[in-house]
Amino acid sequence: MSKNNASQTKYDVFVSFRGVDIRRGFLSHLIGTFKSKQINAFVDDKLERGEEIWPSLIEAIQGSSISLIIFSPDYASSRWCLEELVTILECKEKYGQIVIPIFYHIEPTEVRHQRGSYENAFAEHVKKYKSKVQIWRHAMNKSVDLSGIESSKFQDDDELLKEIVKLVLKRLGKHLVNSKGLVGIDKKIADIESLIRKESKDTRLIGIWGMGGIGKTTLPQEVFNKLQSEYQGSYFLANEREQSSKDGIISLKKEIFTELLGHVVKIDTPNSLPNDTIRRMKVLIVLDDVNDSDHLEKLLGTLDHFGAGSRILITTRDEQVLNANKADEIYRLREFNFDKAFELFKLNAFNQSDNQSEYDELSQRVVNYAKGIPLVLKVLARLLRGKNKEVWESELDKLEKMPLREVCDIMKLSYVDLDRKEQQIFLDLACFFLRSQTKITIDYLNSLLKDSESDNSVVVGLERLKDKALITFLENNFISIHDSLQEMACEIVRQESTGDPGSRSRLWDLDDIYEALKNYKGNEAIRSILLHLPTTKKENLSPRLFAKMNRLRFLEVSVEDNYDCFDILAKGLKFLATELRFLSWKSYSGKSLPEIFSTEKLVILKLPYSGMEKLWLGVKNLVNLKELDLRCSKKLKELPDISKATNLEVILLRGCSMLTNVHPSIFSLPKLERLNLSDCESLNILTSNSHLRSLSYLDLDFCKNLKKFSVVSKNMKELRLGCTKVKALPSSFGHQSKLKLLHLKGSAIKRLPSSFNNLTQLLHLDVKECKSLQSLPELSPSLEILNARDCESLMTVLFPSTAVEQLKENRKQVMFWNCLNLDEHSLVAIGLNAQINMMKFANHHLSTPNREHVENYNDSFQVVYMYPGSSVPGWLEYKTRNYHITIDLSSAPPSPQRSFVFCFVLGEFQRTDIIRTLEFSITMNEGEGKEDSVSMYIDYLGWSSIESDHVCVMYDQRCSEFLWCQPHKDLGI
Repeated sequence: MSKNNASQTKYDVFVSFRGVDIRRGFLSHLIGTFKSKQINAFVDDKLERGEEIWPSLIEAIQGSSISLIIFSPDYASSRWCLEELVTILECKEKYGQIVIPIFYHIEPTEVRHQRGSYENAFAEHVKKYKSKVQIWRHAMNKSVDLSGIESSKFQDDDELLKEIVKLVLKRLGKHLVNSKGLVGIDKKIADIESLIRKESKDTRLIGIWGMGGIGKTTLPQEVFNKLQSEYQGSYFLANEREQSSKDGIISLKKEIFTELLGHVVKIDTPNSLPNDTIRRMKVLIVLDDVNDSDHLEKLLGTLDHFGAGSRILITTRDEQVLNANKADEIYRLREFNFDKAFELFKLNAFNQSDNQSEYDELSQRVVNYAKGIPLVLKVLARLLRGKNKEVWESELDKLEKMPLREVCDIMKLSYVDLDRKEQQIFLDLACFFLRSQTKITIDYLNSLLKDSESDNSVVVGLERLKDKALITFLENNFISIHDSLQEMACEIVRQESTGDPGSRSRLWDLDDIYEALKNYKGNEAIRSILLHLPTTKKENLSPRLFAKMNRLRFLEVSVEDNYDCFDILAKGLKFLATELRFLSWKSYSGKSLPEIFSTEKLVILKLPYSGMEKLWLGVKNLVNLKELDLRCSKKLKELPDISKATNLEVILLRGCSMLTNVHPSIFSLPKLERLNLSDCESLNILTSNSHLRSLSYLDLDFCKNLKKFSVVSKNMKELRLGCTKVKALPSSFGHQSKLKLLHLKGSAIKRLPSSFNNLTQLLHLDVKECKSLQSLPELSPSLEILNARDCESLMTVLFPSTAVEQLKENRKQVMFWNCLNLDEHSLVAIGLNAQINMMKFANHHLSTPNREHVENYNDSFQVVYMYPGSSVPGWLEYKTRNYHITIDLSSAPPSPQRSFVFCFVLGEFQRTDIIRTLEFSITMNEGEGKEDSVSMYIDYLGWSSIESDHVCVMYDQRCSEFLWCQPHKDLGI
C-alpha cells in the first residue's frame, strides 16, 4: 500500500468469504494456521452482514496489507461479499493493496463468466440490485485476472492451506518492507536471500555483522518474515545477549525448540537436546545480537542436529563470534549513503503535510552529523519532529558537546565488552590519533600504543576492535572510526571528571584544554593533548605547564596564527614527560628542543615550519624513533648525530632552505626507507661511500645548488633529482636494480651511465628540459614511459640492434617533443621502434575493454610515440591530407577483431598559456546526418611551443573497440 495509507494498517490479511460454504472446516483451520504463523488476520466469522456493520468492514479492508478472496460455490449469492469484492479492488487501485484470489471447489472460468451457481446467483441479483450487477460482474472479471490458487490442483485442504499461508507470508514479507517505512533495505534483503539459497541441501550458518545502530536486527527480521513459510519450523530470538543474561540458556533453549517442534519440549540441562524429529526438519533460526562465541552451540547444539537445507542466521557486533563458529558467510552491514540517509530522516521527521523544504538545510546538517547510521537518524527525527527551527538549531549545536544519550548507551555495549588494554587503545585512537592531523599507519600504531618494549598486545587489541566493529581497517594500512563511535569514546573520557578537565586522561576540546592548563593545573592523569587552534587566546601560558605531566604520551599542537603566548611557551618549555611517544608541534618557535627532553620512547617527532636552528646538542637515544619531520624549518642549519635511531624509517626535510649538508650518520641507518630533501636550496653535496640497504625513496627535486651526488641503495625504487646542478650520476648507479622511477627534469645531467641498462625494473624515465643531455643509451625493456621533451642538445638515441630484442620492450609513451637536434639515424630508429611496439601492443589485443570503456577513458590501453618529422610512416595503409577518410575493409580477410593505429602530423605552433592535454577527436559518419565520435588524449602539461613539425603515432585500444563496433568505417578527424 502507499505511504499515505501505510500508517493506517491494522491487519496483515482481510479474508473475504461466504460463511455457509467454509465456516466450519476450511475457515477454522485457516484461522488457526494464521495464528500459529503470527499473521494478524481480520476474519468476520461472527458478525452478520448488514448495513450497520458495513463501515467497520470497509475500515478493515482499507486497514489490511493483503485481501484474501475465497471464491466458493455460494460466494456470489451474498450481496455483501460482492460489495467487499468491489471495495477490495478499489483499495488495490488506490493504495496498491495485495489481492490473492482462492478458487475453492470452483473453477476460475465459472467465476469469470458467472456460470453454474454464479449464474443463478446473478439472476436473483438482477431482480433486486439491477444498477449494481454490472459493477459486480466487472469486479469478478478483474479478480480472476489476478494470480491466485485453485483448490483443484491440491490433494486435500491441508496441502491447500500450506500453499495459501506460504504465499501470504511471501507477499506479506515483501509488503511489510514497504509498509514499515524502511529505506534502502530491498537490496540488502536480496543479498541475504542469495546467501541463504546457496548450496540449498547443506545446513549453513550466515552471519550479519556491524556496529551498533546500523540495522542488524531490522534486516534479518524482514528476511525472516519473507522466507519463514519455506521452512518446516522457524524461530526468531531477538536480543540474545540480554535474554540469555536475564532468563538463562536453558530457558531460552526450551523456548526455541518448543516453538520449532510445535509442542512443549523438556530440557533440564545445558547439554540436553530434543529427540531425533528435529534432525528431519528444515528450519530457519535467527539469533539476534549474539555476543558470546559459545552461545550458539549451547542454545542449538551442532549444526548437523538440523535437517538438510536448514539456515541459522546470527547478528552480532563481534566478527569473532562468527569466525569461532565457522560461519559459511559473513555479511557486513555498512552505513547509508547521503541520499538514503536523507530519505530515512525525512520519512521519520516529517508528516506529509509539513513544509519540508523550509527545513532542508537543517535536515542536511542532521544527515551529515549522523554519517549514515539509521539509529542516529531515527532518534534525531523523533526528537525534532514537530519542533520549530530554533529548537532544531539548538539541538544540533548541543550535539557538538554532548552526544545523544540513547545512541551512546547502545554503542557503549561494544566498549564495555573490551578488556582494560583494549579500552585504552580504543580511547587513544578515538580521542587522539583519529583526530590528529597526522595519518598514522597500523604499523606505527603498534609501536605508539604499546606499554613497554615487551608489550605485544597492540596487534591483537586492534584486531579485537575491528572484530567488534569499533574500527575499520582500510586498504592503505590506516584505520578509520565512525563519528558516532568517536563521540561515544569522547563522552566516556568526559565522564572521568565532569567538573575538572585537568583530571581527565585525554584532552582535545579547546575550552577544556585551556581550563586544564591556564593555572598550571595539568596533572599526571593526562595521557594525551590535541590542541588545534585557528587562533589562540591572549592569556599567557606557563612554559612549565607540561612539567607535571610525567605520564603524557601523545602531544599535538597546531596554531595557525603564531601568538606570543605560544612563543613564550615554546622558548621556555619544560618537559618531564618520560613516556612521550608522539610529539607534533607545527610552527614551534624555539631555537631547539629543551635541554632536558626525553627521547627514549619517541616514535614520531614532527616539528614542521619551526623556527629551530638545531634540533638538540649531542647524541640522544632514539631507538624507538620511526619518523622525523622537520619540513620547512627555514632556519635549520644542521642535523645532530642520529646514529642511535636504528629503527628510523622516514626523514622529511623538504624546504629546509638553510641546510647546507646532512649529518653522515643518516647513511648508516639500517631501516631508513624515505628521505625527502626537496627544496633544500643551500644543499650542495650529498654523497655516501656505502651502499644503503633500505632507502627506497629519495627526493632532491629543486635543490638548486646541489652539484655533487653519489648515493646508491640496492632497494631504491624512486629517485628525484629534478632542477638540480648534478651533471653526472655515479658509475655504480646501475646496481639499483629495483629502481622504477627516475626523475631528472630540468637537471644539468649530460649523459646517463653505461650501466643504465641494468635497471631491469625501471618503468618511468623523465629527462624533459634537460638542456645539456646529449645522448640516451639503450634502455631497459621494462621501461614504459620515456619523456624527453625539450631536450635541445639531444642528438643520439640508442635502441636494441634487432627487432627480436625490441619486441621484448613494453613502451607505452615515448615523447621527443622539440628534440630538434636528433640525428637522422636516431629518428629512423625511433620510427622503427614505434612500429614494432605499436604492432606488438595492437596484436596482443586479447583483453579488449567492454564497450562502456569508450566513455571511461583509461590511458593504460594506449601507446603513443611523438618525435620530430613531417612524414607519415610508410607502413600505415590509409593516408589523407583532408579531415576525412573512408576505410574500406570489404576485401580484408574476415576477423572477429581488428586494431587501428593512427598517425597525425602536427605543425608548429606558438603558445602563451599552459597546455595540459592534446585531444584527437574521431567522428563516425553513420549516414542520414547521424554521427558518433570518440576522442583520444595525450598528456602534455607544458608552456613550451611546438617549434617544428612532429609525427604522432598512437594506438588506442578503446578507440579501436569503438571503431570496430561501427557498421561503416567513414571517419572524420
